[in-house]
Amino acid sequence: MPSHTVTAIDLTPHQWDDLSTALHHILPYDHDLAQEACDMLKNIIYHFGLCLKTEDWAPGVLYWAKKLDLYLDLNYTLPKETRIAFAKVFWELTVAPGMDITMVEVWCQYCERLIKKTDLIDRKDLTLPWRPIYEILDRAIFPKSRLKLPFSESRRLAKLVRLAEEAQRFFPSEAPAEILEVFLPQMSTVNLSEFLKAQSFLNTFLPTDIESGMDPREWMPAMFRLWSKVAHSSEVDRTFLSLFGRVAQDNVAVKDMFTQEQMRTIYSAGLNSMNLPVGKGPRVASADGDGGGAHKLICRNDGKLGSFVALIVYTINPSSESENQKSSTLTHLRDLIQATESYYHPSNAGSWSYFLSLFLRMLTWEYLKRLKQEELSTCKTPQELLLTPELNNKFAEIVKGVTFLLMFSKDQRAVAQNNLTLRSLAFIAPKLIIPSVLERAYPSLESLTETHRTTSVISALNAIAVPLLNRESYPQGGKHLLPLLHLTVPGVDLNDPVKTWHTLVFIGSILSTVPVKDLTGFGSAGFEWGGMEMDSHEDVDMELEDSCRKASTAEFEEWLMKLLRRIIFMFENYPDVAQGTKSDSVESSVTGTTQYCFETLFGQLSTKLYDRTTKLVIELLESAPLINAGTAMGALIRCWATANRKNGMAKAFPILDRMIRSELEHGASSMPSLAYSHMQTDDSLHYYQGLLNQLLSNSDITEHRAEIISLVKLMLEKCQERKGYKVAAKSMSSALKNMLTIYLKDYRSHDAAQWEDEAFLAESHLHWGVLGEVGSDKLAWHIPSQDEIGFALELIELFYEPSLTRARELMTCTTLEGKQLAIEFCKTITTLKAFIAGMATLVEDDGDSPVSQTSSDDDLTSMPLVKRVNVGYCLTDLEDPRTQRIRKLRAETGQLLHELMVYFRKHHEDDVENIKVLVKTTQIFISDRGIDSRYYEHSKKGHEFLKHMNKLPGDKKIYPRGLRCRRAALQHHTRLKANAYGRTKTEMHDALVFDLTDLSLSQYTDVRKMSQQALLKAIRCFQGAKHLVLPILLNALESSNKDYEKMKGALFLLSSKTLILTCLRDWRYAPDYVLRICMGHHADKPSVQSLLRKCFLEYIMNLSNMSINVIVNKTFSGAVQHFSDHHMLEYGSDTLSLLSIKAKNRRSNNFKAYESLVVSLTDLVKDESLHWRYQAMVMGFLEQYIRPELHVSVDIAQLQTKNLLSEMPAIRGIALSTLNTIMVNIKTRTFAQGDILNLIIRKATNPLKRVVTLPDIVPDDFTRDYLKASVTEIDYDEPEASLLVDSSSTGWLAWPETFKAYLPRTESFMMPEIDAKSRPAFDHLEQFFNQASVWEKMIEFMTEEPLRGEKYDSFNTEHAKLYKSIFGLWEDQFLDQIEPVIVKLCSKTDDKNAQRAATELVGGLVRGSKHWKKSSLDRMWGWLIPVLQKAFHMCTSDSLAFWVRFVKYSCNRRDPRRVLPLITLVFNTPLYKDSTAAFSESKNIYFMRAILMSFSWRVSLLTPSLREDCLGYITHPYKQVREILGSVLHEQFQLTPHPSFKSVSEFLKVQKSEEGAACSMIEALDEKSTQQVMELVQNLEKWRMERPPATQTASDYTNASKTVLSWVCQSLSRFRVQGTYGVVIPLVPELFQMQDIPDDQDLQQLATLTLHQLARFLYPAGMVPTLLDMFCTILKESSSWHVRSNVLQVVQIFFYTNLYSMNVDMMVKVMDAVYDMLLDPQIEVRQLAATTLSGIVRCSQRDATCNLITRFKKLLLATQLPDRKKSDRSGPKGPAPEGYTEALVKRHAGVLGLSSLLEAFPYDVPEWMPGVMVFLADYFSDPPPVSTTVKKVFSDFKRTHQDTWHEDQKQFSHEELEVLTDTLISPSYYA
Repeated sequence: MPSHTVTAIDLTPHQWDDLSTALHHILPYDHDLAQEACDMLKNIIYHFGLCLKTEDWAPGVLYWAKKLDLYLDLNYTLPKETRIAFAKVFWELTVAPGMDITMVEVWCQYCERLIKKTDLIDRKDLTLPWRPIYEILDRAIFPKSRLKLPFSESRRLAKLVRLAEEAQRFFPSEAPAEILEVFLPQMSTVNLSEFLKAQSFLNTFLPTDIESGMDPREWMPAMFRLWSKVAHSSEVDRTFLSLFGRVAQDNVAVKDMFTQEQMRTIYSAGLNSMNLPVGKGPRVASADGDGGGAHKLICRNDGKLGSFVALIVYTINPSSESENQKSSTLTHLRDLIQATESYYHPSNAGSWSYFLSLFLRMLTWEYLKRLKQEELSTCKTPQELLLTPELNNKFAEIVKGVTFLLMFSKDQRAVAQNNLTLRSLAFIAPKLIIPSVLERAYPSLESLTETHRTTSVISALNAIAVPLLNRESYPQGGKHLLPLLHLTVPGVDLNDPVKTWHTLVFIGSILSTVPVKDLTGFGSAGFEWGGMEMDSHEDVDMELEDSCRKASTAEFEEWLMKLLRRIIFMFENYPDVAQGTKSDSVESSVTGTTQYCFETLFGQLSTKLYDRTTKLVIELLESAPLINAGTAMGALIRCWATANRKNGMAKAFPILDRMIRSELEHGASSMPSLAYSHMQTDDSLHYYQGLLNQLLSNSDITEHRAEIISLVKLMLEKCQERKGYKVAAKSMSSALKNMLTIYLKDYRSHDAAQWEDEAFLAESHLHWGVLGEVGSDKLAWHIPSQDEIGFALELIELFYEPSLTRARELMTCTTLEGKQLAIEFCKTITTLKAFIAGMATLVEDDGDSPVSQTSSDDDLTSMPLVKRVNVGYCLTDLEDPRTQRIRKLRAETGQLLHELMVYFRKHHEDDVENIKVLVKTTQIFISDRGIDSRYYEHSKKGHEFLKHMNKLPGDKKIYPRGLRCRRAALQHHTRLKANAYGRTKTEMHDALVFDLTDLSLSQYTDVRKMSQQALLKAIRCFQGAKHLVLPILLNALESSNKDYEKMKGALFLLSSKTLILTCLRDWRYAPDYVLRICMGHHADKPSVQSLLRKCFLEYIMNLSNMSINVIVNKTFSGAVQHFSDHHMLEYGSDTLSLLSIKAKNRRSNNFKAYESLVVSLTDLVKDESLHWRYQAMVMGFLEQYIRPELHVSVDIAQLQTKNLLSEMPAIRGIALSTLNTIMVNIKTRTFAQGDILNLIIRKATNPLKRVVTLPDIVPDDFTRDYLKASVTEIDYDEPEASLLVDSSSTGWLAWPETFKAYLPRTESFMMPEIDAKSRPAFDHLEQFFNQASVWEKMIEFMTEEPLRGEKYDSFNTEHAKLYKSIFGLWEDQFLDQIEPVIVKLCSKTDDKNAQRAATELVGGLVRGSKHWKKSSLDRMWGWLIPVLQKAFHMCTSDSLAFWVRFVKYSCNRRDPRRVLPLITLVFNTPLYKDSTAAFSESKNIYFMRAILMSFSWRVSLLTPSLREDCLGYITHPYKQVREILGSVLHEQFQLTPHPSFKSVSEFLKVQKSEEGAACSMIEALDEKSTQQVMELVQNLEKWRMERPPATQTASDYTNASKTVLSWVCQSLSRFRVQGTYGVVIPLVPELFQMQDIPDDQDLQQLATLTLHQLARFLYPAGMVPTLLDMFCTILKESSSWHVRSNVLQVVQIFFYTNLYSMNVDMMVKVMDAVYDMLLDPQIEVRQLAATTLSGIVRCSQRDATCNLITRFKKLLLATQLPDRKKSDRSGPKGPAPEGYTEALVKRHAGVLGLSSLLEAFPYDVPEWMPGVMVFLADYFSDPPPVSTTVKKVFSDFKRTHQDTWHEDQKQFSHEELEVLTDTLISPSYYA
């Protein structure tokens, strides 16, 4: 159809400003781009609006949306109002009910792109509603349990989540209050999955900006309070950190957004999230497994680290730092770094090293990002809150120590991250960081023995290359350039590829802004390197520094030649190619890096130095060829020639010409061959040809026209071996590309004018390290000249046109045959291929071939021809004879390629090599419009790599000029690539596509593979090409086809992403595709079957529900109208009518195809000859196609009921699932009552459902009445007073304004009639399930052994869901059939499979009875309860898990009153303490726990007596009972604390008012619970006293203790903690006593495990003082040294875990208590005290070090050991004199104290340390244990400092080193 013309709209250019950007202005054809952008946008707007009006969503709207995406890819500007209009429409398209999910994903992507940048759209410009996206996400990610959605739907919603996150700032001002009202009431700790779901939604949707409509400080106290209610969940921590991180980032301009208590909580969580190994004992397992995984689909991707880092960075401000330094953000950060410092050291490397390096990298990056943002004029942060240089230095000072430790980490991933950290720090505080890096760099580079350190240093120097040279950042850095370059030359070493890679990258990076020129000729003083001492850290003399910088350039020449010779020496030592080196080998990697280095190096050379390199290059060319380094030498020639294009050609071409002619004269490449030769006689020729190829592609060649023609003629004539003539032809391709392509001539650090300005170059050292913005440069582009075009046309005439003629001659040739003919064809086609690739940019199209008539009109209705973007093709004037000639040649070439492929298929199908070359030639002809896709990807990846290496945060994109040039080149390449796709096909193109399709189905594997790649590329190039290919491929899969190779080819193509998506979404092909796949059983070849399975899986994994009806509501219509009105769009009624009819017909045809496919699949599955695997496949498709908008036919129902009783388990499983879906859809259609919206969104509103609205003033006893009603029988006489609430979360935290409930169904209440269209299927199912034989057969199958073994033998919820659907639809109609079945199954107590089947059936029955009448319920429970009572009593250890799962399944998300008989049965089962049946007693408690976990607080009124009973059985003698009893006690004590605020607003208000204070909803238990705990503590003490000492038998004390420990363990390891603190704290002293029972190992081990969990627990800040007081009291008062030592072990871990919850007074108190333990008479206690003190000092109290040293020295000096006199010289010492032991303890305490301080700094040498070590050396000869401790501390010092001793020894004086040496070296035996 012809293109629609834009006549009804006046979008003339003056309405918009220039839509091009700075990036376009540096392109060589920029004069046309403003008009191009205007025309392009006009076309998009017009047709986009037209498709919206006609509801042509796909392909119409989709096509023009992609064009808009291309418009943005081309970096054109989109006017603000147009951007807003597009965004509104895309938003409405996203949330439109009934839209295909694949389209939703696309609309999300485009909408997000439009609204993402904050500087382009302000929050005031656009308002977007939040609820529609929430409802989509909620339905798709958290569907009802029996609702089966296609797998791909939830997987595709990631973009929807990202859109919601980006749209937060556009939500209306009332949105925050609405979001809190919706999600806060759902945040109940009753169920972790519910909590995580609500929390994730809250984080995704809640705006956090103070301007969003609600100040975050209104709701943050409530969030912190909720956070303290959940433990051991990294998911909860991550989400809260994400939320608070956004608060900090969005409100950086607001002072005091967080309170001190909140900041301490955040830092505690951050420290805990690092998972560092502190103390002994196992870590508590995460509770995240209880929360499921669905919530992760709506989680932000920033992770814990990113959020924590944002919190740190965006809460730093000068006022807080000055007003309250002790609690400022930087102080907290310093404490965090200090606490974790030892984990950064290389000697202490582990799995945590990478995590810590990642933390530092993100921290410094975010800080630099904020710094750069505040430099912008648009920054809104007040002046007093901006970062200052003082803060920058303070921040860098805190971070730099650990950063330098990580420089030499053993984990290379950590080193890589650390280099990025160094780079950020070098920009933040260059004068602080760069000197420190250099101080470490020089010794490592000068040392040749530590390769690891050398590599690390070079990579670090690469990271700071730019700030090092920038005189504004670091004026002293320039003079270090040459010394560093000299020192890194040895890094080029083939034996160490990693070091070589880093060295070459460093050289390339550091020279990217440095002209390599000797500047000393301009009168600068001489330069002599004087070491780091030359860097003045005081006042910098800029003139002196500039002079040194300039003088250092005298070294360039020496360094340059040394480097090049080193690299060439490396080339010479490349391994022999004949040995076989892979393309991804070490040498290839090194060569690639060398090329990057050469590109920069040669481009930066001055003329003088370039001439020096020219001599070296000429010497190389004249010398023996480096055969093994051909590629590397090619890179050298390429980069050298590019730097001076005329000189390179003039100097090198004559040599290469002579060498090639010489080789040819001596017979090289004279042996005709079709394969690549491995003859050594040809290697030299190939080497010189390769160098010639590189030279011709990067030099000015027009002046050597005759010589080139002569040489090429000679090569094409003489070269008979394949590689020879291939490279010869490739040289022509390179020459043509060189002449006819637009490209950048240089990538130097300065533009051509500056480079040629001698005065500028004389001062170029002042511009080292200077960066600039993209688009700010004057670039030197190569634009094809008329001379070059003329030369190219001459080459075409001389070589290409004869090749065309020769190819035609060969097809009719009779004189040549066999191998000779094949070789001639190969030479000819190779030449054609090379020229086609080289002349791709000569003209824009492929000639005047007629436009294809085979495209589908329907697809192109809304897709008029789109003008190609301007890319500067050489010949664009259609009247120019040259243009006409080349266009004609292109057309002839296409026709020839078609004829050649036909010829080879008919006559030489087995000539695989030539066909492969021909296919490759065709691929280039079709897809190459100026740039090859591989070259484009290479260019893009190279740019991305360098961009990553040079990227700075912030909106300003500033880079070295070389990278800016690459960005401009990439923009040109992107435009070239854009022209390759979406082209209009001609008949010639059709023929070529058909040819490639035929070859893709070839019998020859190699031909198939190459043809398939070419075909897939070709398909993407042309509109409508898929419609040519798909019918052929689908026909190849017909059952009549026995050519399996052809099938394999078709299946491979159909499984590709390019085609399978069309088969999924285009219903012209989907039915045929599905049927062909399902009928592929006739092909019995394994490879074909494997491909069929792959296609099936790919299809199922990507299948989504077809869009049958998209509902356009008023909001959507308004957005479309706004779009039209804003752009003044008007369309003719005929146009609108025509296109609307087309769109409706397309949807109608799609629906008919859908219905036809379902019928065909139904018929197919009935085929008895169909293999069962394919039967399963068909049924799988059928299940996916069943949907509620369309009624299910009785045929499908009959089919599924038949297969439900199939002998094949796989068939039964699919039938079961499908039947469940059918019954759910019948229910949905019945309740929807024909409402299409409800059917589309699968909303089935039960007539019993009610929405309860709470009164404005909620009564005080509302929650109490609610709980009382929850466990009271339903009053069916007043159903409105007995509303059933199935959610356990409702009301737990706060009562919502409205909540869902259900009426109990009375006898008179009538449910709606079954949907009329679904009635036949319903009647069939009713008749089927009403047969007793069906139930017997079905249960027989259900009781079979699981196919996958014991591991999968569990309660099957799919079975239970089927039963639930049956009893939900037909209620008690089938009770008579199933009652005997259930009784029979339950009676088989020894058959666990029968028991499992029974639990599934009963579970389905109980859940299906949800809305039964009272009479039916009474009937069911009347016979079921006795059966269950007997089953519970008789169940065995094998079946207990099934019955427990049954209880949980029956009670899950149910009002307790629905299963009150079951609750009564379980709770009324008595416990017998004296029973000898341990299992019998424990299983009753298992059932109790299942009910308590399911209903939680809803049954709290039933539990007081139960709790008393459980506490009474706490001394139970059986372990099995005690363990489950502890778990039940934990659940019971978690029931009572339920805040139940009257409203969300009250909850927020109360939490804000109680902010910073202890809140009763967390810490305290109710009075009764507290009394029970205290009684238990008293009983334990009494039983402990009564327990006989050293008894081996169990006692009440040991039994009770083990129960308590099980209870406490559960409390400390589960996520719910609201009832934990009040239980655990009073029991702490008794836990230590339990650990001190030596004659019960089980008790000791359990107590130790529990105490370790206690220590690792992160407590609310208000509880920490209580626990510390308790620990200190036990240390002071306990008479057992075992208890004291155990307390010290707990204190070590507790102190670290809760570091941020302690103030200085608490820390001092702990230190004093630990200090007292140093004087303990028991040596084990003293040693543990020293270890504990060391950890405390290391973590926090470093300021107390000097006081402690004085204290310990004073103790040692004041304590003298009395002499122990000997009775005689040879005898033993006499008895210790009085006071000796006490004095020895004190001296040992002093030595331990000092040694603990030394151990607190294992890798540092603080100023005080040498003196302390010398002091300790005086005690080397004291009696043990004093001397032992001294020796150990000196030994540890030697071990931890040996790696850095060359630096550490500088901290010691000469005398101190002598003492240290004497102490560390053992005395000689002979001394």
